[in-house]
Amino acid sequence: MSAGCTTLLSVSDKPLPVGSPLRSADRSADGVRFEVYWATLPPDAEEDQQESLWRFVQEERLDDGLRARLQRNGLRAGVVGGVPPTEIMRLLNPRPSEADDDAADGTVTRLSAPTGVKKQEMTVRPGEPAQVNASDVTPSATLLLADEHGPWGETFTQVQGVYRVGVEPQPGGGHHVSIAPELHHGESRMRWIADGAGAITRPKATREERAFPDLRIEAPLVVGEMMIVTSLPGSDSRLGGFFHKADGEVSGSRKAIVVRLVQTPPEADFAGKTADRPDF
Repeated sequence: MSAGCTTLLSVSDKPLPVGSPLRSADRSADGVRFEVYWATLPPDAEEDQQESLWRFVQEERLDDGLRARLQRNGLRAGVVGGVPPTEIMRLLNPRPSEADDDAADGTVTRLSAPTGVKKQEMTVRPGEPAQVNASDVTPSATLLLADEHGPWGETFTQVQGVYRVGVEPQPGGGHHVSIAPELHHGESRMRWIADGAGAITRPKATREERAFPDLRIEAPLVVGEMMIVTSLPGSDSRLGGFFHKADGEVSGSRKAIVVRLVQTPPEADFAGKTADRPDF
């Protein structure tokens, strides 16, 4: 796939490794390591190329009810297992020629902004989901939301789309990964934040948060597998359209978020850190 404009992932401009953008990072001893990509889907590939991409996405690994709820809200998601196919590699690395000079000494470089791809590496611990911003703050947005009772419209001010990426250990091994959409909206207010023992420690500027627990995308993943989420074509007024509108001025273009599990700690260490974790 070709890609267009840059994305709005609100993280530092950390350099990307030379070579495949899927090369594993160093092992983490106290959490689960993820790579998060935002990739622009060009507007001239709505049918053939994008459907070719979805042929390699295992949508059936998500609950049927969840998939129906996502569709009503303009979202589409699934899991990519095993060795990533060419279509996924092109989505995450639109300039494969830049991978040809992979240096043995680990030299790094940054993929240029015109590729339309941006990457973040993060470590997530049980009960402590990481926040990934899907959009800038918009002064006002009226969105069409839907549940089993039907659609309705709601207007939000100073609104921003946010995904929470979380992880929980599986009893028999492996990890349950979730991507949960939220809307953060309204004016910032100072609130006192409590520490793990319940003591009030410090003030923090926060805004109202609107969570959508019925739309939390979750599935068990093993190292190397990915979860991909994007919007359905023509869903501009729905939640999916708001979260996945391509950054910049390209009319009709959309973007996808890809979350790849790259490494996990020893099971014993990871399980020990979940004993007193909060629910999320």
